[in-house]
Order: sequence, then structure tokens, then C-alpha cells
Amino acid sequence: MNQEYVNPFLAPAKLVWERELDLPLELSSISAVSHKFTTEDITAVIGVSGELVGNVLYGFPLTSARGIIDIMAGTDFELDSELSLSALGELANMITGNAATELSSSGFFCNIAPPVLIQSSGTEISTLGRPQLLVVFNCEVGDLNVRISLAEGK
Repeated sequence: MNQEYVNPFLAPAKLVWERELDLPLELSSISAVSHKFTTEDITAVIGVSGELVGNVLYGFPLTSARGIIDIMAGTDFELDSELSLSALGELANMITGNAATELSSSGFFCNIAPPVLIQSSGTEISTLGRPQLLVVFNCEVGDLNVRISLAEGK
């Protein structure tokens, strides 16, 4: 996958995270990974269409999800509550929306779909042979794992 499709996610992830959670987010690693993915405790999936097509998958381990919800909701909500899932989905949506704006500025006009949240860890998802880049960010509340699987549309 083209690094040009991934770079527009890096600054928006830090910007949105730091604005919404008031915590620093540090890039830990970027690596090519299999087209198969095993879901985290909570995974937000956002579809991309247009000149680029594919998916962006945001993996929230339990500790990260709990920390994010406590900060965003300001109280102790159950992780499977509608408000908690909405907050995690909106965080992923804001990052992807900002990245789509940056991609459009580079000539890759694309649209994003509303997030779909998977609440079960261990579910295997395939991007059907389309490669993925795994971007791992670290924060004091836990890691954010972003799998980007984008290709030019036909």
C-alpha cells in the first residue's frame, strides 16, 4: 500500500486525540501486516469510497476504551452502552474525516461511511487480499491500533 495514503492519518490522529482527550498521543510504529485482522475488544470500522476505496479499522483494547470513555463521557458508563460506543465511533470518525480532507488536498477525493462498531474480540476480518498498514499509537490510557487498507478506486 502507498505510504501516501497513510501519512494523512498521522497528524489528524494526534490532533483529534489531543483535542478530545487532552492527552498526548505518540506514534509507536508503522508496519505492513496481513490482510487478515483479528478484532480488538472494540473495533470501529469506517469504509472509504471514491478515488480511494477500502477500510480503516480502529482497534481499542479494553483498557484504552475504558480510559477514553471515562474522559469523553466524564462518568463511568458501561463499555457496551450506546453512549460509550458512540463516543468511540465518533473519535474514529473524526480522525478519518480529517484524514479524508488531507487526502482530498492531495488529489484523492474520497467519502467516508458512518462507523460500524464490533464489540467482540477475536473475530477475524479480511480485507480480501488488500494489504494493510498497522499504525500503533501509545497514550497513557492505552494504545490505539489503526489498520489502514486503501487502494485507488477503479
